[in-house]
Amino acid sequence: MVRIAQFSADAFIGAAIALVAEDGPTAASIPAIARRVGAPTGSLYHRFPSKAAVLAAAWAEVHGDFTRAMVPPLAEGRAGAAALTLVQWARAKPRLARFLLLNDFALLVDGAPVPDEWRAAIARQEEALDTAFRALLGGEVPAAAAARLRFLVFDAPIAALRPHLLAQGPVPEFVDDLVAGLHDARPQLGQVA
Repeated sequence: MVRIAQFSADAFIGAAIALVAEDGPTAASIPAIARRVGAPTGSLYHRFPSKAAVLAAAWAEVHGDFTRAMVPPLAEGRAGAAALTLVQWARAKPRLARFLLLNDFALLVDGAPVPDEWRAAIARQEEALDTAFRALLGGEVPAAAAARLRFLVFDAPIAALRPHLLAQGPVPEFVDDLVAGLHDARPQLGQVA
């Protein structure tokens, strides 16, 4: 008789995301992830060879969701819409936003080896974002102009979101106004395209 797995890889990934989002990377130990699912620790090891593997799988899932949201407005050359998409994504998916936007992948896995499968998935997502951002730039631009636009699309919205994500509270509507205002001021800041 074939034994059906009681605890799925997705359940462990979801638990890792929740633990990191709630209490930071150190909260996502192997025993804590298993306990969150209600599974024995060995069940997690049947699906993932290490803590770094389950966290990399979680990162790939969340970063993939973020990438799917961000690529269309970037590729269409809509910087302001991309920045607002980031804010709206964080508002709609606060747990995912806390996991992704408040952490750094290298620190999350703490230098441990990451299985090739997850490393490749994350690299493909990064390349999709980079390609879409290059489309937003519309060609060769000075490095300073590209850095300024990257700040307006990614860094400024994340900075505006950060206190609300850290407080685990809702993202207020004024964050949209703040981010939109930065893009309204782009001509004075030296518009890229």
